[in-house]
Amino acid sequence: MRWKPTRRSGGLLAAVALFGACGGPLEPSDLVGTWGGAHVEVTFDSAGVGTVQYDCAHGRIASPITLSANGALQASGEHVREHGGPVHEGDVPETHPARYAGEVHGDRLTFTVTLIDSTTVLGPYTVYRGEPSQLFRCL
Repeated sequence: MRWKPTRRSGGLLAAVALFGACGGPLEPSDLVGTWGGAHVEVTFDSAGVGTVQYDCAHGRIASPITLSANGALQASGEHVREHGGPVHEGDVPETHPARYAGEVHGDRLTFTVTLIDSTTVLGPYTVYRGEPSQLFRCL
């Protein structure tokens, strides 16, 4: 017996096609690459670890990164404030534990950084996958 599409089966096929086209939950590996923006650059490796460069700071987004199906990002890590001039032997970097939170929408990532030991919130920052950053390093 040959299958004949009906109005009901056509709707079912459309629903299956629609849900099949929707992406599933994001994975940290979906972030791999360099993302650039004004005064910030983020590079993610295949393990989901992020390296962050700012004008006068740098940071690390540690694995595991939590990504929801709607693109919400949560991760812990560290934020290190830098200063102008030379770094002298024995200088201790100003390192703060940090919480990174944001949203990924396609090739755009917007995030904030909360310094856990002082509750200072930095950002929001917006970076785009594959775009160059515009960094002005401390001198």
